[in-house]
Amino acid sequence: MPFERAVKQLQDLLGVQVSDSTARRQALAAGAVWEQIQSEQAGPRGSKDFPLPQEEPAERMLMSSDGGLVPLRGGVWAEVKTVVIGEVVCPKDKASTVRSQNHSYFSRLTDAATFADLASVEVSRRGVERAKEVCAVQDGAEWLQGFVDGHRPDAVRILDFAHAAGYLGQIEEQAQLLGYHLPKGWLRVLLHQLKHHGPKRVLSHLECLEQRWSLSSISDALRYLRKRESQMQYPQFQADGWPIGSGSVESGNKVVMQARLKGAGMRWRASNVNPMLALRNMVYNDRWSEGWQQQQQWRKQSQNRRRQQRSQLRYQHLLEQFQQQLVRLYLLLPSSKAAAPAVPKGRTEGQKRWGRQTFSPKALHLRHAKI
Repeated sequence: MPFERAVKQLQDLLGVQVSDSTARRQALAAGAVWEQIQSEQAGPRGSKDFPLPQEEPAERMLMSSDGGLVPLRGGVWAEVKTVVIGEVVCPKDKASTVRSQNHSYFSRLTDAATFADLASVEVSRRGVERAKEVCAVQDGAEWLQGFVDGHRPDAVRILDFAHAAGYLGQIEEQAQLLGYHLPKGWLRVLLHQLKHHGPKRVLSHLECLEQRWSLSSISDALRYLRKRESQMQYPQFQADGWPIGSGSVESGNKVVMQARLKGAGMRWRASNVNPMLALRNMVYNDRWSEGWQQQQQWRKQSQNRRRQQRSQLRYQHLLEQFQQQLVRLYLLLPSSKAAAPAVPKGRTEGQKRWGRQTFSPKALHLRHAKI
């Protein structure tokens, strides 16, 4: 909930009084820790301190991704990407609608490549790679296809039916604005044909319509739908028990992201979006207790690491001081080898006493012989 409302709830329910700034600071700090833990788990080597739990996957699973815009400071809008993972429930009879359950969410404000790497935490935890069958229901954005290629390339790819219907609805709107006549119920009949008989006749009808009318909406629809014809085999998908709508991720965007980050007058600092999204995912994935315990453990480990770093720095500083003292002491001590006495210059003591007479051994021997 918004920070101001959370402060009021704390005071009313628990009698705890905190300021709005304290609530904001503590909440974002907790979200940043949880974001850091998940980033470490998504690394190539995982996290030794926080191993990723492995849940037992269902036989048939759903993976659906989408993006939604969030307002940032400075009048900028940025896209928050979300992936929803769920279990597909096969209907008991053909009249029932295929649905999914046990949804979990992962959301981040980042580019497509980084999001695909970070989302591997949730994808791996839910066992999407180990499931027997997986479908990917989403719109036709290129980054979504790359996301599926990276996590489950053999997934059954389904273009969201409402997304395809939107292109056909744009044709009807433009035709009415320009005064072109379309039969009554044209869109309803076309959508029924697409849903129950596939895209072949719909595309043929649009090609004929393009030859009669030069409307940009028809050209855009043909260019988009032709490229994704294999993802619009709705009769086959329904017969196989797959959903054809991406309502799970649409509601995930509204519940997880929009309900908290797109309030009236809200403008978010970019660095605060992901911590808040991490907290929202923790709540709606029903993992608050698990996440809170891991946060406390991460904080204690961080304190221990900082304490060890400070001890190491102090040890290095003392070692450097000790080495400097040894160098100074070595320079002050006299040398171990005695210096050779300097040879005096000029006349020796014997020369001063006896003149320049020499007293070599030979001269002394001759002198004693004469005596």
